[in-house]
Amino acid sequence: MNISHISVSTLPVVYRFGGAIERRIVEIAHEQARRGHRVRVYSVGETTDTREVNGVTYHFLKCRTRLPFRHLEFQYQVVRELRKHSDEVLHFHSQPEGAWMSRAVAAKKVLSYDFFHFRGGRETPLYHVYKRVLRCFDLLLPCSQYCLEESQNFWSFPASKLRILYNGVNTQQFRPDPEAAARERRQLGIDKKVMLYVGRVCEQKGSDVLLQTVKTLSGRRSDLQLVIAGPIGQFGLKDDPNRWIERIKEVGGRYLGAVEDSRLNAIYNLADVFVMPTRAYEMFGMAAVEAQACGKPVVSSDSGGLKEVVPSNCGARFPVGDSARMADEIEKLVDDSNLYAACSANALINAATYDWARICDTCDELYRAAG
Repeated sequence: MNISHISVSTLPVVYRFGGAIERRIVEIAHEQARRGHRVRVYSVGETTDTREVNGVTYHFLKCRTRLPFRHLEFQYQVVRELRKHSDEVLHFHSQPEGAWMSRAVAAKKVLSYDFFHFRGGRETPLYHVYKRVLRCFDLLLPCSQYCLEESQNFWSFPASKLRILYNGVNTQQFRPDPEAAARERRQLGIDKKVMLYVGRVCEQKGSDVLLQTVKTLSGRRSDLQLVIAGPIGQFGLKDDPNRWIERIKEVGGRYLGAVEDSRLNAIYNLADVFVMPTRAYEMFGMAAVEAQACGKPVVSSDSGGLKEVVPSNCGARFPVGDSARMADEIEKLVDDSNLYAACSANALINAATYDWARICDTCDELYRAAG
């Protein structure tokens, strides 16, 4: 099968720091190539270039316009390239204009997405335009049941157009590694139990809830250390990185900044408990699954897709914004060795259900069903 993946027009697909959309494209494309499919990936690049990586042909296209016009320029360039090939499937990722702009290309067209507002949603005059454009896809592939239900309500999608294609986890990259954990502990000088958060630092992700939780726990005990890895800032809003860094220091936390992908497995293994206190719009929770693949129990809010990927037997969930309950759940795990061991074992089992090979099995079925 000839398959083309069309990336977003804001991020490079070969990444240093990861990201759910980038990971999905790279992992699915590489697994499809391993299975013998002919796979191309189109992405924005600093220069126009072509590379071969793990059997996948990556086309990088230089765009001269700024957002939001870059969305259209990028897809215009992609469609011009697609006309040179005979693809059976065009797999767009969070690019809702794709089906309309490629309407002259004879191929099945599917759209994966991690957020359902698309270019501002109802807050822009283009809402009804995008509502029509989105219906041009053969299938719409939200990343979780929560994302499916929210997008169906928001856009009034016909149920026949919707199928779930979960995000996944590379269980060869993310796995238990005590030696890497020990190395990180020595490097960071940490001799306490670690509460780890990996992701964006902002209120939408519940960073303020996490810091309040740490304050509560610090009043009870002195054997827990907060470690945070990830960029600071909420999509679409300005934020002051120094303000968050100071707040993290005030509660005795360690802020590592954005961590390169090659170090992520070691960082996850550093944890005793992984925490994910998202307030809103958590479509899936990829970091929670990656932590589970390393055998780490997860304490998360019950926001959105986290209810699907963090079963209670893999850690615990708490009501959104409830820092006191979050503190209690963390203490239960670190103080009960039997509970901890059971949650750790269950986390590994749960993460295996999201292995990218299984996700690609679903993807193959969806391609056959499209059109």
